[in-house]
Amino acid sequence: MKIDDIYCRVLVVDVLPELICFGWFNNITSLGGVTVSVILHPYTKKEASDRVARWLTILGSDLQLAQKHGETTKIGTLETKYAFYYNLLTDINLRRNNIVAATVTIMITAPGYRELIHKCNHVKDMLGATRAVTMYYRQLEGFIHTLPFISNLDECHDVTAANATCLSPLISTDFTHPSGIYFGINETGSPVFLDLFIGSPRLYGPHMFITGSTRSGKSYTVKGVTARSLAHGISVVIIDPEGEYRKLIEAMGGILIKFKSNMECMFNIFDVEPEEDEETGRQYIDIAGKAEDICHLISSILEAQTGEKISAEERAQAARAVRDEYLAREITEDPESIYLPEGRVTEDGTYTYIGKSYKEMPTISSYVKRLEDMGAKRLANILYPFCKGGGMGYFDGQSIGKFYDNQLVVFDVSALKTEFQRMYAMYVMLSWVWEKFVKKSKKRKRVVVDEAWLLMRHKDTAKFLSDLARRGAKYNTSLMVASQSFREFTTEEGKVLMAQCDTKFFLKMQHTDAQELGEIFNLPDGVVSRIGTFQPGQGILKAGMESAVVTFKGFPFEEHFLRSDPEAVLAR
Repeated sequence: MKIDDIYCRVLVVDVLPELICFGWFNNITSLGGVTVSVILHPYTKKEASDRVARWLTILGSDLQLAQKHGETTKIGTLETKYAFYYNLLTDINLRRNNIVAATVTIMITAPGYRELIHKCNHVKDMLGATRAVTMYYRQLEGFIHTLPFISNLDECHDVTAANATCLSPLISTDFTHPSGIYFGINETGSPVFLDLFIGSPRLYGPHMFITGSTRSGKSYTVKGVTARSLAHGISVVIIDPEGEYRKLIEAMGGILIKFKSNMECMFNIFDVEPEEDEETGRQYIDIAGKAEDICHLISSILEAQTGEKISAEERAQAARAVRDEYLAREITEDPESIYLPEGRVTEDGTYTYIGKSYKEMPTISSYVKRLEDMGAKRLANILYPFCKGGGMGYFDGQSIGKFYDNQLVVFDVSALKTEFQRMYAMYVMLSWVWEKFVKKSKKRKRVVVDEAWLLMRHKDTAKFLSDLARRGAKYNTSLMVASQSFREFTTEEGKVLMAQCDTKFFLKMQHTDAQELGEIFNLPDGVVSRIGTFQPGQGILKAGMESAVVTFKGFPFEEHFLRSDPEAVLAR
């Protein structure tokens, strides 16, 4: 058959062995221009039992005849087959197994006729125990069978459920996208490109989850993906708890903001920007959503410091205080209500037109005062250290600067002394990034949260992170979550977050973590064991329904900002 300038020939599998191993057709599908189509139709338990019982009767008769005539060469083979089908019938009747009708076609293409004949003969030789024959005078019928969900051939083979799984091309040995950044190489040496914004049907979301133990290549991969994404015009904000991105900032010309306990306030958690209604496209100020975010923060602070839970009454008081703070400044759902009028009265009484200017937003101090006035003494007392003059008062005040206008911004919280201070700063900055970076435009952008396990230790901060993933997609924002600890993601909220990350990269990890990973994602024992043997940068890349073992590769000119291990620092 000839389609335009391409010669095609369709083969149909005529003989299948009774025992098939995993990836039965991998050796030929790795060849260029070879497509294997497998159509499976499972039998009902009764149909399967009747068919196997019939085979068993035929084999029993053949075995008796062979024994009667003394055909010793046949007796051993028939006895083995009889035992196989006897055990299979038992498993089917006990509902431990089933059989499936399988139809397999192989389409081979080549630019020339001679090359097509050579490739067909080569494929037949490689198939070995699987015999494939040319569909003479039925090429069009065979070609239609290779299309999705079309089964019109009578050539079918009854195989066990396990054999059907081995026939199906469920996992490709190689992975790549047709667009995106260069990510690395497959085990076969072929290049891997990754496009988190490729969309359906390859990916149903732009978020990515990366996990691996110390020295597994996690930060190396995040830096490489970030640098190459910048080259594609994607703006990136990084929340950095370990101070690992300074060299990347220097190389890429970004902005580094390093937090200290005594720093002046630069970011206000009460900043808000207009939100867009998904159904109507109408813009509005989501005061209710901001109230919920503040309640999550207070709840996590209370739990971390006292081990107690916030009561329903206190949660209602905290939310009402947030709404009252905005209403006191005449900030409503109207998007224009967050701005001052264009005409401003100067000291001499004249008008100066300066364009839109933000109103002063509520602060933690004003919020604490309102809680006190409402009688919510416990909540006010909990928040006192977060007011100006307290040990963690670096978010109590009005925001300054427009750091979100830069293509690369890193918020480094590594200088904060305690784990709780870093978690608090990460939460506040994520809330601020959501308002000032994510919601500002619908251009492609990315928010990277490194060592996200700090947020996953508390239910409320974990929920905030998963909500960010859920809400960020509509603003064309990719959330990249990275963590050296996997255990914090085995909670219900952690599983929800991982489910929203359609792309996952599992690097080398401890055996116990690998076992939990295998249980969550139903990985075979052999795969779980292999995770512990991966080299730095090597891991399982799951992108939508596709999976492969790949290695992230850095270029030589990137090494000076990709590596952060002590040997690399000494080398620099």
